Amino acid sequence: FPSHDRALKMIYDCGGRVSPEDKWLIIFKVRNPKTGKLERFRQAKGINKFHTYEERIAAAEKMKQYWTDKLKAGWSPFTDENIVYDDNLEYQTFIKNYRTLKSKNGTFRFYASKYIDFKKNEIDPNTVITYRSKLRLFNAWLDSRQLGEADVSCITQELLTEFMFFIIEKRKLSKSSVDNYRIILEAVFDYVRKERKQFPNPVFDLPGTKRINDSAAYPIQESDIPKLKKEILKTDPQLWLAICFEYYCFLRPREEIRFLRIGDIDFGRSRVVVKYENAKKGQRIVTIPAVFMDVIRDTYKLQDYSRDFFVIGTEGVPGTKHVCINNLTDRFRKIRITLGMPKEYKLYSWKHTGNVRADDAGIPRNELQGQNGHVSMVTTEIYMRNKKGNQSKNIIDNFP
Repeated sequence: FPSHDRALKMIYDCGGRVSPEDKWLIIFKVRNPKTGKLERFRQAKGINKFHTYEERIAAAEKMKQYWTDKLKAGWSPFTDENIVYDDNLEYQTFIKNYRTLKSKNGTFRFYASKYIDFKKNEIDPNTVITYRSKLRLFNAWLDSRQLGEADVSCITQELLTEFMFFIIEKRKLSKSSVDNYRIILEAVFDYVRKERKQFPNPVFDLPGTKRINDSAAYPIQESDIPKLKKEILKTDPQLWLAICFEYYCFLRPREEIRFLRIGDIDFGRSRVVVKYENAKKGQRIVTIPAVFMDVIRDTYKLQDYSRDFFVIGTEGVPGTKHVCINNLTDRFRKIRITLGMPKEYKLYSWKHTGNVRADDAGIPRNELQGQNGHVSMVTTEIYMRNKKGNQSKNIIDNFP
């Protein structure tokens, strides 16, 4: 098939590892006819149920051939009837003509699209992607019930209850995902209510779940911190530098650390500028603690590199190319498995660990709020309660 339009890139085999945590993937790229850009897609179905290397590689090769044949036959994810990939849920022809299509201008797709347009300048790009993904699924579910082209007023609390049972029982989503669907749908229907006066918001008294599919990252226990530090410093000092930016500066690894450049570090004032395009909540300036500033200057000597270099380069030192999105996560997970540490320890655990230790040290929470980039103190209080609990030093020290 034309390589400029479709390309099967690789089988991602986690370096040959086959533990339950190692998820193999088929990765391919397809050109988006709307943007003209190649976009990456991943498929794992039919591979990870096997537990030996021989079984998995055979299944992976089989699935690779399956997707190769499908792409050669002309299939495209951008025209798949189960997935809507055009901007803001709407088909391209509908985007051009929706003002004249009176029978469609009150559909859920129409209002969801307008809502995303309304919000996308206020929220970061990753959140926009999350909104689109969840709203597309709900719209596809409406289509499956022949309600995709119906007026939005047909969507009642009873109908939404059926959808929630669908994602809970059929898709087996976790509590956090189910809660996110409810929050996003409630926001969309609030927007509809403002657009169409007297329109009641049908999002109320919806079912939930307590299912936990993927355990959240936990702060690392005190006794395990020196063990991890010793092993990481010995085998992967660049990873330890990334962890320090997470632990001391509360930077997020996937975007804020990966795209951090030497020029973003103010060596004189001991601070980091997290640029708008990389930050979760907009540009912010965070403080570099003195103990970490000494490591930056004396151990890693970052001040000696070009200001244009990425701090976490692909060659183990600052360079012109940054690492890929899962690179640091995979490196930490490999070391965690080697040491037999709990699976709840993830790369993001170091941010939680830094927050908990800083709070224990008596650093005021309003200062932690700024360092985290939280919009309000309420967010910081909830975050600390979730990661630390309501710990009482008085109870620890003075309980009779």
